[in-house]
Amino acid sequence: METQNSNQNPTAKEAAPATKDGGNSNQEVSSTTQNTEPTKRSLRVQTWRKLQENKYGVGFNRIFNRIPDFVNSDKAALMLADTDEFKNATNIKIMIDRALHVAKFQTLLANKNLYLPGTRDSKALYLKVDVPPNATDEQKKEILNVQDVQNHRTEISLDTKIKLDMVVIGSVVVSRDGYRIGRGNGFNDLDIGLLTETGALTPETIIVTLVHDAQVVDNLPTNLFQKYDTPVDLIVTPTEVIHVDKRLPRPTGIFWELLSERRLKIIPVLQVLKETLEKQGKVITLKEIDTDIEQSQHRRRRGMMRRRYGNRRFQRRAISQTDTEQQQGENTEPRRFPRRRRFINRRRRPTKSEGDQSGIESMSQERRAGGGGGDGGNRRQRSRKNRPVLDFSIKVTNLRRGMRIKDLKAELRKRQCNPLGITWKASIGRCFLHFGNRNGQPSTDEDMEKVLTALSNLTLTVNPPRNDNNAPNANGAEGDVGEPSPPSKPPKIINLNVKLIKRNEKKKGGGNNEVNGDDAAGGDASNARIESVDATPV
Repeated sequence: METQNSNQNPTAKEAAPATKDGGNSNQEVSSTTQNTEPTKRSLRVQTWRKLQENKYGVGFNRIFNRIPDFVNSDKAALMLADTDEFKNATNIKIMIDRALHVAKFQTLLANKNLYLPGTRDSKALYLKVDVPPNATDEQKKEILNVQDVQNHRTEISLDTKIKLDMVVIGSVVVSRDGYRIGRGNGFNDLDIGLLTETGALTPETIIVTLVHDAQVVDNLPTNLFQKYDTPVDLIVTPTEVIHVDKRLPRPTGIFWELLSERRLKIIPVLQVLKETLEKQGKVITLKEIDTDIEQSQHRRRRGMMRRRYGNRRFQRRAISQTDTEQQQGENTEPRRFPRRRRFINRRRRPTKSEGDQSGIESMSQERRAGGGGGDGGNRRQRSRKNRPVLDFSIKVTNLRRGMRIKDLKAELRKRQCNPLGITWKASIGRCFLHFGNRNGQPSTDEDMEKVLTALSNLTLTVNPPRNDNNAPNANGAEGDVGEPSPPSKPPKIINLNVKLIKRNEKKKGGGNNEVNGDDAAGGDASNARIESVDATPV
């Protein structure tokens, strides 16, 4: 709801003096207007530029128009975990901002109940993260990073009465006396009002925000804030914990007269709450004119054009006055976009006006027939390398993403097992070891048994990533040299499963041979059929 008050023009009499950090915010709004009153938008832009210029934000292009992630956000999360308010809390809800990710993990490590916002199409009030009682730290991290909300998540409906002890939200600018400015779409303020309306947020609930030190100012103009703006009680930065002396007034619930029908369609739980209150006899009136800022539903897909066409940027053609006049005409045709060019390495053919096409047609026919018309006749087909005949393969499963093929090769050399080829598919959890007789004679059952014996109890060690403080961080700056690096986690040993796959000779009188796509991933199976036989996984 913050966007509703950002369009207002406060008077000079009601305006409070800006801070020393936010006093020059009028320069961010307009370079020609002097003595302009600071607005929420100007304070946001000033803070975003400060984070970008001083390299306090994580990601150069992920700072503006959002709750920014900042450097040392993990230290701020550790500072929050050391506070008495966090230690005494049991039910904690944390928003989905990137800067609050480490705070979620610290909540699970402290064995507290973690609640997350619901999905866009969900009618639940929020989601509860389900963690087994005996889960390890690594399992808790995997549960937190799960992509499918159906796993390890429980929807909390409006009927469930759960009292939240702490709510952690992100901010763009925050003052030491508790005033907060978000990204500008009003969803955090609406979420706080929704929790207050349903009784999940009580006066005993503590509202916390995690920000960088550059996002904290001494005070903000009080005339910028309305009844629906959410203040904070606790401000945590990477270097300090700020307790607000006097709690500011919180939203008393949802102000339906400020919401539109479109906002209720974006958040389905609002529609459910509205229908519930109307059944109880409450009269709810929404605003007739939709003045909310339109959310960008069609985001630009980054990376697709750059990967295909390099670093070139394609700008949209500006609409000129001639285009406007044509659109005002009666017989206006729809605008036709240029056809996408396909950069294919082929010679240009002359048009009909340039000459006769008979020579070109004959040339194309010669090319189809394998003739030497033009340069195409001098092309030689790529000869295939002579590969040894593969007699059998070993399918290795239970691979992990962190495993490397060079570790597997080192383990095979220790076991004196030398396959002819390896098909590596660790991304889907398996690989194939291909064997054959190098002398041209088929392998015997004794050779297969020797390979299975050599691969008995096959294991690989997965080393966890090192936490080196001297390594450059996300912004390219080096860490503190004086700080000792924390002890790394012990390496994890993974047991691998082994399965024998034989390649039988071609059946007499048989037609086209069937080849299993997974098992024939890396071998020459043009004259063989792969058959899986029973083998005990080691």
